[in-house]
Amino acid sequence: WEFKPGSYYDTTIGSKHAYWKDEDLPKATKDIKRLRSDMLKWGYCKIENALSDHQVAIIRQRVLEQAEGERLAGIAQKTPSGQNINCCVNKGRCFEGLIEQHPSVVQGGGLVEQLVTEALGPNWICTSLIASISLQGGVPQALHQDQDIALDSRSPLTINILTPITDIDETNGGTLVIPGSHLVLSAAVRNQNPVGKLPPAINIDARAGTMIITDGRLLHGTGVNHTALPRIVMLNGMQHPLIRQQENWMLSVRPEVLKRASPKLLQRMGYQATNAAQTNEGHGFGARGLMEEAAGSTVDFRLAADSGEYHRVGELGPNSTKQELNASFTLRDVVSKARASGQSAPVGIGGAKINP
Repeated sequence: WEFKPGSYYDTTIGSKHAYWKDEDLPKATKDIKRLRSDMLKWGYCKIENALSDHQVAIIRQRVLEQAEGERLAGIAQKTPSGQNINCCVNKGRCFEGLIEQHPSVVQGGGLVEQLVTEALGPNWICTSLIASISLQGGVPQALHQDQDIALDSRSPLTINILTPITDIDETNGGTLVIPGSHLVLSAAVRNQNPVGKLPPAINIDARAGTMIITDGRLLHGTGVNHTALPRIVMLNGMQHPLIRQQENWMLSVRPEVLKRASPKLLQRMGYQATNAAQTNEGHGFGARGLMEEAAGSTVDFRLAADSGEYHRVGELGPNSTKQELNASFTLRDVVSKARASGQSAPVGIGGAKINP
């Protein structure tokens, strides 16, 4: 990959951008009226000091330790931008609190929950918690929408909470966004009109501990880290509670049915991950949901659980023992099987994103 001046990722923060500098773009605040207004108009808002400095420090240390531990164990998920830590709920008590916005981990959790509830309605669910680490020399992410369905909707069905654990700006891969694109794109789909030329992207700038709530229809992507220090952002996806399977096939199907299931039946029941949906410990991220697609097949995790041999990745770090690092993680076996088929699991989102 080669950095190309003038490309969408060759940009800066809103206050420095010639196109955007005179616009009243979102600012970090605790004023709920301003936060609501920013969400509606721009597709994102910034909650000031949602995490205290102490809360940030705890998460930063756990992320850096886990990242090093997974590298030492040979199970790190490398991405074009750097490294992802998936299924964080298994990898530290601080992550459990981050998912539920518990005040002991997120001091501004009540305000966060109020805004997400206003956007999605009651009883929304969390779809994932990922630590996204952008490293120097990484590739920027293609601009994309997280909401893959009902792109003509007048309100979001998905929400993403971005929590910088390091300060972010144009120098270290601050998230790229096109402010207001959630409205432009949904209106174009509704009216069956061409989108036309969109405004330029900017890098979001925010202090560590800010929580940035984004509308699932907003165009965004990871920026370029030009510094020698890792940029860490926690990605916490939320969605309307009806966006999931009615029957929990992942748990309810009997083992003998799974073992004799045809590739078509497995795919129909959701055992083929598709483009960051129905992944398992990160395996299948970016897959296409195709029958017999090794890069997205998740049935072996369930079969391992049925036999009492599912070894999930937990807390790791630079001080983990060789025994802990070399444990028989099921993830390692599943990924090795996918790679042996010549279909190494893709990571990140690049190129065309296929929507239903």
